[in-house]
Amino acid sequence: MSSITDAVIIGGGHNGLTSAAYLAGAGKRVTVLERRSVLGGAAVTEEFHPGYRNSVCSYVASLLHPEVVRDLDLMRHGLSFFPVTSSFQPKPDGRYLLTTGDEAHDRSQVAKFSNRDWAGMAELDGVIQQAADLIRPLLLSPPPALIEGAMGIGDILSAGKLGLAFRRLSSEARYRTMQLFTSSVRQIVERYIESDVIRTGYYSSSTAGSMASLDQSGSAINLLHLSLGEIAGRRGGWAFAKGGMGAISEAIAAAARERGADIRTNAAVERIVVENGRAVGVRLGDGEEIRARCVLSGCEPKLTFLKLLEAADLDETFRADISGWRTESGSFRMSLALRELPDFICVPGTDQASHHEGFISLKPSTTAIDRAWLQAKAGNWPDEPLITMVIPSTKDDTLAPAGHHVVSVFCQHFPYQLSGGRSWDDCKEQAADTIIATIGRYAPNLQDAVIARQVLSPLDLEREFGLTGGDVYHGKMELDQIFAMRPHPKCAGHKTPIDGLYLCGAGTHPGGGVSGAPGHNAARVVLG
Repeated sequence: MSSITDAVIIGGGHNGLTSAAYLAGAGKRVTVLERRSVLGGAAVTEEFHPGYRNSVCSYVASLLHPEVVRDLDLMRHGLSFFPVTSSFQPKPDGRYLLTTGDEAHDRSQVAKFSNRDWAGMAELDGVIQQAADLIRPLLLSPPPALIEGAMGIGDILSAGKLGLAFRRLSSEARYRTMQLFTSSVRQIVERYIESDVIRTGYYSSSTAGSMASLDQSGSAINLLHLSLGEIAGRRGGWAFAKGGMGAISEAIAAAARERGADIRTNAAVERIVVENGRAVGVRLGDGEEIRARCVLSGCEPKLTFLKLLEAADLDETFRADISGWRTESGSFRMSLALRELPDFICVPGTDQASHHEGFISLKPSTTAIDRAWLQAKAGNWPDEPLITMVIPSTKDDTLAPAGHHVVSVFCQHFPYQLSGGRSWDDCKEQAADTIIATIGRYAPNLQDAVIARQVLSPLDLEREFGLTGGDVYHGKMELDQIFAMRPHPKCAGHKTPIDGLYLCGAGTHPGGGVSGAPGHNAARVVLG
């Protein structure tokens, strides 16, 4: 059986759904095919234990582009946010840093560790936001093509716009911006910050979803990337989506359906059908074929090019380049169902307080971060994992029974390939025990408070959500894998070497995170 449509979109993640909404809104016939039984890809909310629901992959919102929210009228489709303003760093020796967004309070907290770092933080944050302001206008613009013969007038104008914006910066600002792209995060942070406690706060952002050492050139890019967001009118702000991150995907899906898109779950695409060098549709696992004027893939680039296409569809050089696309974020995810809140040694009590309501960063020192990286490079998970926690149920009472809570635990650095031939299927519960024990050193009641847990190793992230290598960004965010080189110069502007095949996932510009920007940009290219 076969059917015909204008566009078929592989993957019902938030970017694929975003492309669908824009294309359908332009009057195109659109079919979205999602392999899993639930929409959202890595932006999904699931019940992992009876009565307990949580965001199982992505877990906080920031990068969702305001223009996408407005264009698709997502608030009318049920989307709402709870701002996250606090950040809590407990330390093993009983000290802690708790910022809440109140300047007087936060200044006094920083002064516990340094008399200079408040000014240093303001200077460093200014450098980061200045670079972010340069990049933000580019988020919803496909990058210019770099390949000879592929550049059009739009590419020339896009490159010229970027060049002019960069030139308008002062020479000092240009220098600092280039450092954020090329320097190690340690080099940058140590220039402005003297306290190890304050430094680890910045390193927490730079290592999130990034399998890179603090000394790797370009490791500051992630620090910049995670500062590009604007949520509820707050630049660089963060929030919980009411109902979990799946509520974002559900709102986008509702907008797409309202505009006429056909969205199907339990519809696994087996092959992109190419005839005479052009993508003409897809074939599903059950043999059904859907013919289309164009195909958009929201899948990770290796999955798209090396699994869904025949080898003969691509030239050998391009295939070799895609085979070298680096995919490993070192991420390990857990969801916990708790009967009570964590009781931290440094701030005792299980009654809800500001330190429970935002980011909780368990990274004892820069030395521990370095050690975790070295252990991961040797093929082992860290004996003291780098842990970021949030407890969304402190703001959103729809996620757990009254008085109980759900916790998102995001950990680094966990290698995709374990040493000694070990499999994550055999080791993930042991690694999870290490994480629980580590949290327990800060909050001793946690182990007894856990009712249930969901554990996702890098291998689980690959199998369940199509994240090759367990990479939550669909590919490392490094200098040679961003902008017009994401995922390849021949794919700049979301096009591919195959006519009629486009990329709309996070493996394209502007990269990972729940932004909707890749989906928006791909639809714009198709419609253009």
